[in-house]
Amino acid sequence: MSIFHSPICRWCLLVALLPWALPAAAGWLIATDDETAQAGGPLLVEAVKPATLADWPATLTLRLTQAGITQEVSLTPTAAPTTDNTRRTYRSTVPSGLSGMVRAELVVPAHSGAAETSNRLALVIANPSATATASAAAPAATVPSQVPAESATAMAEKLPSSAADSFVFSPHEPMYFVLGNRGGNNARFQLSFKYQILDPQSYLARFLPPLSGIYFGYTQTSSWDLAGNSQPFRDTSYRPSFFWQMEPGGSGMTPYQVRMGYEHESNGKEGVDSRSIDTLFVRPVWRKEFADGSAFAFMPKIYGYLSKDDNPDIQRYRGYVDWGFRYGHEDGWLLTSQLRRGTTNHGSAQFDLSVPFRTPVFTRVGGFLNFQIFSGYGETLLDYNVKSQTQFRVGVSLVR
Repeated sequence: MSIFHSPICRWCLLVALLPWALPAAAGWLIATDDETAQAGGPLLVEAVKPATLADWPATLTLRLTQAGITQEVSLTPTAAPTTDNTRRTYRSTVPSGLSGMVRAELVVPAHSGAAETSNRLALVIANPSATATASAAAPAATVPSQVPAESATAMAEKLPSSAADSFVFSPHEPMYFVLGNRGGNNARFQLSFKYQILDPQSYLARFLPPLSGIYFGYTQTSSWDLAGNSQPFRDTSYRPSFFWQMEPGGSGMTPYQVRMGYEHESNGKEGVDSRSIDTLFVRPVWRKEFADGSAFAFMPKIYGYLSKDDNPDIQRYRGYVDWGFRYGHEDGWLLTSQLRRGTTNHGSAQFDLSVPFRTPVFTRVGGFLNFQIFSGYGETLLDYNVKSQTQFRVGVSLVR
């Protein structure tokens, strides 16, 4: 059966193509690095100004709406404008009284001379200390303006498709297609997404807000031998996972984000070619921003094996930690890496350098020229104990 006839693959392709189908905003365009935030914690908003506006305002105002109650927060720039002068990152603090789903949009001053509109975002605000529902928590903060009351369900129905889709389906791991310089595994592509299982406005999530942080994730990585006679797929790794994600806030040594859960990985084959592992993992993320607008993220994925019967010595080549690093500009070049070191000093290294070739739809979603280098053991799950020649690849990525 062709891989493209798989129902799961069709879902992955739908998610991959979704950002390309979204209409461009007529005025201001805003995006966030993630669809979740922590009450009382930092909020980073990336803004793209209209081409008709020559200069950036000293500050921007973000309007947050929940269950008919609105409040406004001030956004201040984190660094000087970039060289193209069309994109800038702003920072604010999420009001401590918010919890649940919130609609966010810019309040554009009437005298700006530009389109007085912006796209709308759906943000999920985590507030572990909240004991009331989201609609009861919002009035605790200062409310500068009131709009006619409407239910949270009605508010969600009025959100644009881009916000609604980013709220339910969202980027997980990078998505790319790259071609290499050596046979065997010369082509490689990866599809990935995550799905939020519980609506923050559902009964269970309102009763116990941390439940809104439960996700189903799916990642599929395939190696394709385009130089072979029949151009066969060398191997495919299927990785469904269930995990809980929280946003501790990122102050001091506290991680910016933490994921923990269960992941299954297999290549779907039988007999001697069968490979499969089950793991429990935790992945904290620490993030450091710099004055020039760049940022560095350290995100080790630490795991323990529940089952590895098809490959009992896999820890000798993969170890127990995927050392992840990420450095660069979210609106420019970005370098990511994954390093593994097994218990017998065998390991692998993968580096991806990406540069946008079109205006990103969201911070991590758009069109990027992708350069990839892989060296070491276990590029595919089938060859977890085989050392491959260093592979150089180039292609495109939709999510990085």
